[in-house]
Amino acid sequence: MKPRCRYGCTFIQISDNLFLCPHIAYGEATSKMGAVDEARALVARAGGYDAVLAREREAVEKRREEARRRSEDNKRRMAASVRPNG
Repeated sequence: MKPRCRYGCTFIQISDNLFLCPHIAYGEATSKMGAVDEARALVARAGGYDAVLAREREAVEKRREEARRRSEDNKRRMAASVRPNG
């Protein structure tokens, strides 16, 4: 689970050790000189915090939908395999 900002923002995970929101940077990499500035520049080049977060949420929703579809397909296959053949 991702940490949340004290203002309620959702962090964007930049790396395993660095999370960003518009207010705060979180993680071990925050102590590395220039890491936060470089990460904020990367987010800005990618369209800004809101655009990156929207893409991330869209990707998560797409993965959830694919998992639901696979689950439903597996349920149908399982049900078909236990039906009598007669």
